[in-house]
Amino acid sequence: MRYRKGSIELNPDYDEGILRRVLRSGFISREQLWRFLELSGRVMPQRSFNWGLQRLVEHGLLKRREVPMIGGATVYSVGAHGVAHLSGRGEYYAGALRAEHSDNGNSILHALDLNDIHLCLIETGALVEWKSETEIRSRNVFTTFRYAKDYDAVVTVGANGRRAEFALEYERTPKSARRYRRIRREIESETLVRHVLYLVVNYHLLNFVTQFFEGSHKSIHFGLLEDFRQQSLGMRVIDCTRTRSARLNEILQITPPGGAQW
Repeated sequence: MRYRKGSIELNPDYDEGILRRVLRSGFISREQLWRFLELSGRVMPQRSFNWGLQRLVEHGLLKRREVPMIGGATVYSVGAHGVAHLSGRGEYYAGALRAEHSDNGNSILHALDLNDIHLCLIETGALVEWKSETEIRSRNVFTTFRYAKDYDAVVTVGANGRRAEFALEYERTPKSARRYRRIRREIESETLVRHVLYLVVNYHLLNFVTQFFEGSHKSIHFGLLEDFRQQSLGMRVIDCTRTRSARLNEILQITPPGGAQW
């Protein structure tokens, strides 16, 4: 088949796989995208990978930017043509990306940290499913089988024949007290997910966020991002009382294979 000059032929597996990964991440660094491809078994020469990204950028399917705050790393998001293409392919919520996915630094860093959390879970071998925020928003807008909140992700993990699901919220910066009170009401009305995990960037923010959930009857636990990066499901988290701690995998009742550590 001949293609017009200036047009692009997309590989439905590789090219569209990249577009979907970028869409679901909001923003993603070149290095993170490479890791996702490696972990999915799609290994290719670095030169071919770079060429593939370049052609997607040149045709408006991806947008590229250099981010000075993370050492000039190259970060990608989906371009207008990419959104249009994925909408026609039935991708979750492609036509209505969240307003927060703007080009400001906090949105970019928030997305990159979430990608790291996702990659850490894949590397444990325990990740069964990661529902991205785009899928959650699509479900909440277009179906009657809704979550109580647009979570950052809904995660299913499993090991030794057991599975557990939790909603993930990640905080880089604090929200207002009014917003947290509303979030608490939403989470306490949740019927689809039993556990909620809040990851935050430092102890001060941990103390600030947990106070708004003190005394909640829901299974809400809080921990530090760096602890998760180092220990993943074996990290220690605290509950809504701010006095009891346990390992995350113990709360989820998931044990690592062969008694190993996460």
